[in-house]
Amino acid sequence: MPVWKNLPSAGDGVKLLSLPDSQFKTKRVAVSFYLPLAEESASATAILPFLLSHSCREYPNVTLLNERLASLYGAKLFGSVDRLGESQVLTISLFAIGDEYTPANEPLSRECVRLLRALLFDPVLEDGCFPASSIEQEKRCLKELMEAEQNDKRTYAKNRCEQIMCRGEGYGINKYGSIERVAALTPADVTEAWRQLLKSARVCLSFLGMESDGTLEEAFAGLGRREPVVCQTQVVKKASQVKEVTERLPVSQAKLVMGFRTGTAEPEPEVMATRIMVALLGGTAHSKFFLNVREKLHLCYYCSSRFDRHKGVMVVESGIEQENFEKAKEEILRQIQAVQAGEFTDAELSATVLSIQNSFRTVSDRVTAIASWYENQYFDADLATPEESAAAAAAVTREQVIAAANRLTLDTVYLLTGEEEGQ
Repeated sequence: MPVWKNLPSAGDGVKLLSLPDSQFKTKRVAVSFYLPLAEESASATAILPFLLSHSCREYPNVTLLNERLASLYGAKLFGSVDRLGESQVLTISLFAIGDEYTPANEPLSRECVRLLRALLFDPVLEDGCFPASSIEQEKRCLKELMEAEQNDKRTYAKNRCEQIMCRGEGYGINKYGSIERVAALTPADVTEAWRQLLKSARVCLSFLGMESDGTLEEAFAGLGRREPVVCQTQVVKKASQVKEVTERLPVSQAKLVMGFRTGTAEPEPEVMATRIMVALLGGTAHSKFFLNVREKLHLCYYCSSRFDRHKGVMVVESGIEQENFEKAKEEILRQIQAVQAGEFTDAELSATVLSIQNSFRTVSDRVTAIASWYENQYFDADLATPEESAAAAAAVTREQVIAAANRLTLDTVYLLTGEEEGQ
């Protein structure tokens, strides 16, 4: 059974997540840092997982670090940046085979943990700062990553809708910050962000299939008194007005994104009913949006919905021909009204619940999915297993789904369309 443990000996704000597992040959150890998303700091912190996972003082360049990983039977190292509610999540994870699969039962997990400690706490520094050459390289890579998001117009449109809907809220800030702020970063900026990260971020030490030997805990304890930041997500229960924004770019397929306030978020008990309601609308191959807006009326190329249970927002994404904008928007709203009126069959509801249950149960098929499942519950009062969530989904009633639909309020309608003729 997975277990959360607060680690006061390692400092305030440090938790250990133990995930015993015997079904995978691959094991994982990771450290995740949770910080409030803020315009002024997001870019400096976003660069850190990539910078720190490429070298340390003992292995000062990528070549030497890769040689060390190869000696650990091909261990893999990854840095990532995610968003959880209005928190930026920075993770460095290391994957390796279990000790029992090495030729002589070597202490591979211990060596992986020690390497992770070195990467986090003992990086390459020159005159007390990260080397300028390393910073410039990571700035280029992060800029390319952000440009790739902008070039993927479906992702771009979703991000823009969220930015418009949640202007003034942490949720409206890109998890990588901005290209302009990345370009302006200096070695001193990034080094200070790293020092603050270790001292003030909320921390998850995650062990999947291996046990902690205390190495990481000791490293955090060695920092002295920690003062962890407060990570909170502002939940707006109801939209006060509808914002409509149209932007023009050279695109061949228009993107319609609609943002809704759902009126509920963790830890409220209505969250599961809202998840099912959102899936009933646009989360499966038999959903209302797919069968009607796309298949029956041919108003879009795709139409799906997603729910952020921490922020309490639903986003509906669709790819359309520009001339179908009004028709597609009205039909999406009509399908929502149908669910609000209870115009769905018991078979549709059962199929939706089964689809959600299957998605929960397949979490255990992959190491990364298991880790994400539990690490995304960092701020939850209690850990829920996939099996427990599947049981909770089965207990949701038709009336609860209808009530969830009736809590929806439209906040933002965003249209990304092609440039006007003659321009």
